[in-house]
Amino acid sequence: MRNTMRRDAGDVPGFLAPVRQALTQPLLMGGAPRSYAILNGMAAAIIAFAGALLPGLVLGLAGHVLGIFLARRDPDAVEVMSRAMRIPNRLET
Repeated sequence: MRNTMRRDAGDVPGFLAPVRQALTQPLLMGGAPRSYAILNGMAAAIIAFAGALLPGLVLGLAGHVLGIFLARRDPDAVEVMSRAMRIPNRLET
């Protein structure tokens, strides 16, 4: 077994652990954040099954493209926006 971990001069022996790349990247579904993709798909399915098939599909596709755009700019953008909506404005003038 090869030792593939990078070592720096300041590393302390015994305190270096490998971290898989999958643990450091955000969970995406089709390029959009997972929670956003599920919520968007549910909203589009509800609209589509309620009788408005074409608007539901268009809304779902447009929402997914928006999610992909946001994830490419910042993978945590959806989580940051959801937290920002829960926090009340304190600096109102």
